[in-house]
Amino acid sequence: MSGADHIHALPLREHVYGRLQELLIARTLAPGDHLVEERLAAELGVSRGPVREALQRLHRDGWITLRPRQGAFVNQPTRQQVEEFFEAREVVERAAAELAARRCTPEDAAALLGICDEADADWARGVPAQQMAGHTARFHRTVVLCARNHLLLEFGEQLSQRSRWFFAPLVSTIAPRAWAEHRRVAELIAAGRPDEAAAAMRAHVHQSRDSYLDTQPVDDAPPEPVAFRRTRAPSGSRAADTPRTRRARA
Repeated sequence: MSGADHIHALPLREHVYGRLQELLIARTLAPGDHLVEERLAAELGVSRGPVREALQRLHRDGWITLRPRQGAFVNQPTRQQVEEFFEAREVVERAAAELAARRCTPEDAAALLGICDEADADWARGVPAQQMAGHTARFHRTVVLCARNHLLLEFGEQLSQRSRWFFAPLVSTIAPRAWAEHRRVAELIAAGRPDEAAAAMRAHVHQSRDSYLDTQPVDDAPPEPVAFRRTRAPSGSRAADTPRTRRARA
């Protein structure tokens, strides 16, 4: 099935959700923007029903807030959410870099370094920021693929959309530094130096976090408290308390 056929095969609500999510990730719909059902429906060429369903799902997934009598608004990330995102990214990508250095083949190494070469050439030619963002996503996904761990790949995919969203406004300003760091990680993976590759990836994630916090507005809302709920225990054992936080918004 072709990409176009796949889109047409999707339920309309899924297609509208995916399209709005892409606009959010690219920050075409920016933090703080008011999302008006009628306007979105007209732009997407659909009725208001699928748009309303998509907005409700985007609210549940943490991308937007639905305010009574005001409507839908794109979320501004809080400092806590920024820190949580980069903590999770460090755990996944540091482990991926270490395992990739232990397991990568010559073909893997060539692929990683080839992505760096393409990105450097495109940056020198002045390609659009969106294209550079595509190189970045491909590099990080390739590192995780080289780790040959299906759970790490699953976690990496979950972080990928948030990563694109966080870095959409930063690509043009951090590209030269970021790609020097990417190349260093790739070289260490290719050389089979796992500890150094993990350390280089950790430093890269920390630098990315600092760049985001230094340049992008965040909502300094207080951290969300952790609540506890009782979980049903297996027969013959005691119930346990498990932590629960309110849904994190993007």
